Amino acid sequence: MDKIIAVLATLDTKGYEAKYLKDEIEKKGKKTLVIDDGMLKDPLALKPDITQQIVAEEAGSSFEVVRKLGRGAAAEIMMKGVAKVLKDAHAAGKFDGVIAVGGQDGALLAAAGMRVLPVGVPKLIVTPIFQGQEPFGNYVGTNDLMMMHSVVDILGVNELSMKIFDVAIGAIVGMVEANVSSKMLQSKNLIATTMFGNTTPLGMMVKSRLEEKGYEMVVFHPNGTGGRSMEELIKQGAFAAVFDMTPHEVTGELFGDLMRAGPDRLEAAGRKGIPQLIVPGCIDFLILGPFDSLPAKYKKRKVYHFNPAVTMVRTTKEEMALTAKVMADKLNKAVGPTAVVIPLGGFDMYCHKGEPLYDPEADRAFIETFKKHLKPEIKVTEVDAHINDPVVAETVVPILIELMEGRGKHRGF
Repeated sequence: MDKIIAVLATLDTKGYEAKYLKDEIEKKGKKTLVIDDGMLKDPLALKPDITQQIVAEEAGSSFEVVRKLGRGAAAEIMMKGVAKVLKDAHAAGKFDGVIAVGGQDGALLAAAGMRVLPVGVPKLIVTPIFQGQEPFGNYVGTNDLMMMHSVVDILGVNELSMKIFDVAIGAIVGMVEANVSSKMLQSKNLIATTMFGNTTPLGMMVKSRLEEKGYEMVVFHPNGTGGRSMEELIKQGAFAAVFDMTPHEVTGELFGDLMRAGPDRLEAAGRKGIPQLIVPGCIDFLILGPFDSLPAKYKKRKVYHFNPAVTMVRTTKEEMALTAKVMADKLNKAVGPTAVVIPLGGFDMYCHKGEPLYDPEADRAFIETFKKHLKPEIKVTEVDAHINDPVVAETVVPILIELMEGRGKHRGF
């Protein structure tokens, strides 16, 4: 079957560039599906297969309404429409990959549509927004969307921009030819986990032990985007179980550090009803900017200079207690098997005895509050060791496997 590549652009301003993409893609033996998400005028240079009118209607509006609105309101409607158009068209088998060209508006519109597509569907945006200070995550979200810096603005096909477009065309054609399935596997052996460098020793020990028993561990970096990505894939049914050994993003969300995954973090597995095992790794510090940029209240605490851009700030006893209560409240809502393992000797590489963020009193506040608020049916196992000690891995693996084997029977063991 011939591969089809969707070409997405605001044709009222980027019509000539979109036509170049369409023509060159077709020269390489691929079919195209041109989608117009322009918000201002009629399309330039080529006739789209899916018009701006259809995009607006899919959002419950019309192009006549959109073109009379202010820029922000119009963009919101068209973003919604693009997402619906791309999702439905892909589900109907109308394209195999998608490429877009655009400036700030075009990139935002394209990203809104591409983010709803399954992981594994080739998606590429060519845009100059990297020249400014646009947050990359605002476009990519939790998906495998690729963004390519256009170097020059998207304004005409010339000797320089043509080179950029040709590379992008080669990229999207190559991705489509790779023929990667976007079908989400329902693996009985796939386990999601979270891991910072601070908890990597535990993660690697658990990974090797699980692999010996036929399980596969998929690791997410809990940097905000990583946690959101994991939670989204859990909702989609990608995993048989979750081993959340670095739920730092809960702390980050509560106290405003650099790595926040939103208020729903640590809830998807419980709502889905799949087995989950929680270890409170890295919930005991805040990840903030350079030391000189810290508010005065943080400079008075124990800190660790992680690198020139990041300072780790020790959480207080009160903050640890609040983190424990919030985590317990989230886990108490779980409808599937849930258990907790608490390493009594410290929750990360820099917070145990002899390290700069060591604070046993704050740790005790977390442990006591956590146990107090967790429902009795959630089994808590305490290990008199540091989180990265081998005995913690030896404790974790059989508990996780037992949770999985007893799935659906009860919430604890």
